Amino acid sequence: MLKIGKFLIKYPYIMAPIAGYTDSPFRRIVKTLGAGLVYTELISADALIHNNQKTLRLMAHTVTEKPLVIQLLGNNIDTLVKASQIAISHGADIIDLNIGCPAHNVVANGSGAALLKKPELLKEIIIEMRKAISVPFTIKTRIGWDEHSKNILQIVDIANEHGVDAIAIHLRTKTQGFKKGIDINSLIEAVRISKIPIIGNGDILTPMDAKYMMDISGCAGVMIGRGAIGNPWIFNMIIDYIEKGVYSLPSVITVKQIMLSHIGMMIEFYGERNGVKLFRKHLVHYSKGSSISPLMNARHSADFRANAMKIETFEPLVSLINEYFDYLTEMNNV
Repeated sequence: MLKIGKFLIKYPYIMAPIAGYTDSPFRRIVKTLGAGLVYTELISADALIHNNQKTLRLMAHTVTEKPLVIQLLGNNIDTLVKASQIAISHGADIIDLNIGCPAHNVVANGSGAALLKKPELLKEIIIEMRKAISVPFTIKTRIGWDEHSKNILQIVDIANEHGVDAIAIHLRTKTQGFKKGIDINSLIEAVRISKIPIIGNGDILTPMDAKYMMDISGCAGVMIGRGAIGNPWIFNMIIDYIEKGVYSLPSVITVKQIMLSHIGMMIEFYGERNGVKLFRKHLVHYSKGSSISPLMNARHSADFRANAMKIETFEPLVSLINEYFDYLTEMNNV
């Protein structure tokens, strides 16, 4: 169990915030499949205080997503404080500060991972946000700017000293982006010195990855990012593997049901055309199914994806999905 402020998270397997993917429908899907905690997509503090409607929309959620973490991005103390208060008024149960995003436009603006190069400014931001925030406050970071400036232990010290409730650490540097391997030793050291929960993040693609990270480091939980895209059932698989030592892959029928549920939520949330259009990128990942079984890499999958990309309304897409999964069921005797 993971404790973040007043919240007790039964399953410490967390869905990472991913721009363009972790909207309300996807958060609801992973919650039903075992995710213990979910985050909004990255939200610009500056856009939020200027009442940007698209930014406000990113915070829309349902009660099934709670407790909900709203993640903010910025580098101006006053702006972040105001944005935190707005986010709380829109239902944030936990406020998270992003100091790990490596995107060029974010870093060039002095936000995200750029704050790793300015620990004194980061400390001031954390102090002022903590004073202003009435809910639990967390940070998501990386282990440093580059191989020669790994300062994660300094960041952990700042967080411990100034009221942060938990820290999620992506075990790569900013310059690595998402390349090369993760640095598990940095996680081990961070857990060793921290008085607050540390959540490990990076390269968790299977239940075995999650168990290994928790076992070797003693971290309080793990955060799954890309490993859950097209594979949202990974959370239930992790739960089963850690509790029972075994896990089952979803059947083709189950995958179909999850996809249909997901597209229904997308249409309800965005309207038919936008919902279908935005769902198509999820469909690509679902149909690749590398972590399900060879069933999903069957013949015709490429044609299925190509045809789906041309569809703009609900009924034709559902018909195509039914046709594709009927074929898989027949071919594999599921």
